[in-house]
Amino acid sequence: MRRHFLLAWLFCSTVLCSTLLCSRTSLAQAPPAATPQPPINLLRRNLERIMNGVHADWGVYIKSLDTNEEIAINADAPMDTMSTIKLPLLVEAFRQIDAGKLHLTDRIEMKHGDKRFGTGVLRTLDDGLTLTLKDALTLMIIQSDNTATDMAFNAVGGPQRVTQTMRELGLNGITATGTAFDWFRGLGEVSDPAWAKLTPAELFDRGYPQVPTRQADVERFHFEGKHPFGLSTARDMGRLLEMIARNQVASPQSCAEMLRILRSQQMNTRIPKYIAGAATPHKTGDFPPYIANDVGLIESPRARTVIVVFDQHHKGIYANLEDAVARISEQVWNFFDYRAEAAK
Repeated sequence: MRRHFLLAWLFCSTVLCSTLLCSRTSLAQAPPAATPQPPINLLRRNLERIMNGVHADWGVYIKSLDTNEEIAINADAPMDTMSTIKLPLLVEAFRQIDAGKLHLTDRIEMKHGDKRFGTGVLRTLDDGLTLTLKDALTLMIIQSDNTATDMAFNAVGGPQRVTQTMRELGLNGITATGTAFDWFRGLGEVSDPAWAKLTPAELFDRGYPQVPTRQADVERFHFEGKHPFGLSTARDMGRLLEMIARNQVASPQSCAEMLRILRSQQMNTRIPKYIAGAATPHKTGDFPPYIANDVGLIESPRARTVIVVFDQHHKGIYANLEDAVARISEQVWNFFDYRAEAAK
């Protein structure tokens, strides 16, 4: 009897020890619990997935003006702004308006030598047209009018004045490298060095650069990067937008007028494309098929977000590059707007 009892006790003890040993071994081998990730990291991964689907060099900066959360992807690399450099030019003009040096009602006569290639309507109109500074600034933004842009550069004192103001604001990553005239003359010079000697009127009369090897020359012009339209990091362009939104870069009245002009943007195939129920004051910058930039704000009743998307060195289908920018913007809007709604 005692023997049976001892055998039973030994069996139970062995099983118990074996069970405890197995449990301890299992606990020791179990992977540590995953650290919860901030929700914004999920947004970042979604943006990276979109970017990885289109072969280009990217620079992205996102900031919520409500929570101060940020996403910065290659955000400190200098990028070719193309026409998004017109945003710092707009800021400089309004700062001079605040100082009484310029007035929105100032009249500007468009001479033949003021006309520029590319985007805009002024180049198609008759010489001698008179418009206000407000007209020029508006066309410079909503149609990216290059003629209006160089009129604005002339009014504020040139690209150097714009760059100096960016330095005064602490935005060392933003440089206005030249006028629209400088850029188009540089493009023509790639194919024909004689273009370097042309005056603005001669350049316009010569017409857009057309030579048999033009496409190869244009590609070399872009990839060599010797004549960017402007330079900026995504972070500093985002900081400039934030300063406009917070009335820190000019008077509240001037900041409000800048945002009003930006909300009237007519080139809407990127940031606003998949967004409904929100305003999108923004400025594009194009050099197909290589660059499709867009910078601005997404403003809904529930959230305000800065968004800067720079891209360059793209060689594929331009519509795909534009759509990637639009999808990035959609993800940003969905994330911040939905979360603000859910938090109510």
